Amino acid sequence: MRKLKFMANNSQQSNEQSTQHTQDYVAKLLAQDLEKYGFKTLPQSGSHIAVSVEEHELPLSISCEHKDSQGHLVCEISSYPEEEQDWLDRITEQSLLNQLAQAVENTLKEDEKFSDFEWKYDQ
Repeated sequence: MRKLKFMANNSQQSNEQSTQHTQDYVAKLLAQDLEKYGFKTLPQSGSHIAVSVEEHELPLSISCEHKDSQGHLVCEISSYPEEEQDWLDRITEQSLLNQLAQAVENTLKEDEKFSDFEWKYDQ
């Protein structure tokens, strides 16, 4: 599993309202902008988005947790690849996830509301 951790600089809303607004904003932004990288977005709700390319669906989950000392939300975008795959499908999906990861990061970097990008890899 890969996670992109980043900071969201948002207005002075209540914590719960701010968190939900930011998660929805990121999902909408990605749904609109990932097409220019060749990914088609699939209908989802709230802070979840799924994209497809070459008949492969790749789910993404967006979560914003807590504020840091400067009031920025700490957010993560996670991708959960399928566990039960043959080796060729797994290699193909890993390649697509790498492309998607770069597209997500580039999309968010174009928006001044987001900063401090860091990739984390979980086994």
